[in-house]
Amino acid sequence: MTGWDEVADRVWVRRYDPYDVNVTVVAGADAVLLVDVRTTLREASELRDHLLELPIGAVTHLAFTHAHLDHCLGAGAFPDVTVWGTVGCREALIRHGIDQRERWLTSIPEEERHHLRASPIVPPDHTVRDRARVGLGGREVDLLHLGRGHTDHDLVVHVPDAEVVVAGDLLEVGAPPQFHDAFPFQWPATLSGVAGLDAEVVVPGHGAVADPSVVTAQEAELAHLASLFREVLGGIRSRASALAASPYPRETTELALTRAAETS
Repeated sequence: MTGWDEVADRVWVRRYDPYDVNVTVVAGADAVLLVDVRTTLREASELRDHLLELPIGAVTHLAFTHAHLDHCLGAGAFPDVTVWGTVGCREALIRHGIDQRERWLTSIPEEERHHLRASPIVPPDHTVRDRARVGLGGREVDLLHLGRGHTDHDLVVHVPDAEVVVAGDLLEVGAPPQFHDAFPFQWPATLSGVAGLDAEVVVPGHGAVADPSVVTAQEAELAHLASLFREVLGGIRSRASALAASPYPRETTELALTRAAETS
């Protein structure tokens, strides 16, 4: 866990274990947006305490970058707050949130399981299909769905006046991208949309805050991967050759290829 890092004017980021997940705070004159809320009520309660370290008022808006529980299951610690997410995020949490929580129970330490069970699924009550704008008082924030990538419902948070973009798990820093729910053939174009926002500061879902070169680098890696997969699925390259030429570890690439075949 790190302390708060003010990455731009009235925009703070804090990295948390487990999962090296990022939480972002965007403050305006009379409202505060919190992007992602950690994994459980216990973790989010710790986050609430840490928010007291900042020169801001109470959180008035939450935004989920996507429906994976390490980003959104702590929302119950912020009652009576407007919750934003894409239409697909809301649908995923309503349809699959409970099942996802049950699956997570098998992969976390036993002493953490009761915290996970006690954490309610909170679907967004304000949804974004393509774009929405949230006013924070003297500052406007754009909530964008730029296309499929890490999931089919990734939300990008753009703070134009601060030249900051919160990319969620569309961007990973320090680890390979995760492909369990991904769309490998569409992900590069979605990252191109992120790059087109011309932000100077990019907040990934996990890992260190980065500059725009990290976005273009991962876009190029994913485009290369997609090209390899097209050749495999078209019968002109062997699976083994694609695995050897991938920029990512073998297990990651095998999962990505499976997802590419399922979603092509």
